[in-house]
Amino acid sequence: MTIDTQTDEGYHGSRIYSGVRRDLSILPDAVLSFAIPWVGIALVDLPFSLVADTVILPITIPAEAERNRQIADDEQVATERPSLVTPQGGESPVATANRLFGECARLLKDQNPRLADCYSIDAKVEIVGAEPMSGAQYKNALRQSLARAASDGVLVEWRGPTFASDGDRVRVAATRASSEDAARVPIALVVGPCPDGGWRILEEVGPGFARK
Repeated sequence: MTIDTQTDEGYHGSRIYSGVRRDLSILPDAVLSFAIPWVGIALVDLPFSLVADTVILPITIPAEAERNRQIADDEQVATERPSLVTPQGGESPVATANRLFGECARLLKDQNPRLADCYSIDAKVEIVGAEPMSGAQYKNALRQSLARAASDGVLVEWRGPTFASDGDRVRVAATRASSEDAARVPIALVVGPCPDGGWRILEEVGPGFARK
């Protein structure tokens, strides 16, 4: 299990004693489901993974520190994360808005937590049936909702955008479609530049994807 967790690119858990953690996570479900072969595999592997995990601690401790730093950096909402879209030379605001919407719609469809970077921390988010949220509040709720949707096999998409200039901002009207509900629900976005020059979602009104 140590080898498996340390070489598997899909493993995102703690690097420290990862083999032991994997064995211990397998055992309860294996016992409850009477999966005797898996119980045997985990019990036999456990002492070997314990030794291997201990031997590679000089490697996994720094790796875990870097992992925790990256997680903290990805989830911080005190300052703006790097913008996904910045204006190109000679590009109209509508064209910039179109690129931003396309990138954010792709991240939503892929259930990618980087979707949170589409929102400014000062954005005003009004979700039907929920209290208004700031962008900073919505970012964390959005990441959690994306993880739940991925686990439950729920797909959400933004479709059919139209764009209208509003000064240096652009209003976007689109619809939200979900695999849980065939109905397409309207959403309204305001996108525009932030002080760092990057474009982000500044306002959203609609069904949303996350609640506090």
